[in-house]
Amino acid sequence: MRLLVEELSLLAHLDAGRPLEAQRVDLRRLATDVVEDARVVAPDCTLHLYADGPVHVRGDAPRLQQVLNNLVGNAIQHTPAGTPIDVSLESSGGEAVIRVADQGPGIAQHSRVFDRFWRAEASRSRARGGSGLGLAIGQAVVHAHHGTVRFTSHTGSGTAVTLTLPALPPR
Repeated sequence: MRLLVEELSLLAHLDAGRPLEAQRVDLRRLATDVVEDARVVAPDCTLHLYADGPVHVRGDAPRLQQVLNNLVGNAIQHTPAGTPIDVSLESSGGEAVIRVADQGPGIAQHSRVFDRFWRAEASRSRARGGSGLGLAIGQAVVHAHHGTVRFTSHTGSGTAVTLTLPALPPR
């Protein structure tokens, strides 16, 4: 219940247009931490991180990490053990692009994935599934960072979520 209240509070904060923290964030470090943590929590998972170099954005590191944790956690939770999950990061044309992709079963009805409280399968229990707020929060956090979220999924061939944020120039 506490987690649900915290998630709703964050959404209300974002809906009100209140600013998030703004500091220089190293997305490669953030993605590395998320993948390393996921490997500990889910040792049966095959996680790969592809990041050639540092990519920096101005933003709220804990919130961006929350988004990545959610995306990687969703991939782990909804794909069979051993299914490859790839996290990639690149900087291109002034944009930071983070992609979390799996080769799992995909989601047939993916037009609603960003709807609050919606979950892909009604049969998923709250014990196994979440509140149905994770992707809605992720989208709101990315939009608060002046970024975009793209979701693609095909039944039987996997799901990919791509976040695009304004990149900072290297120091």
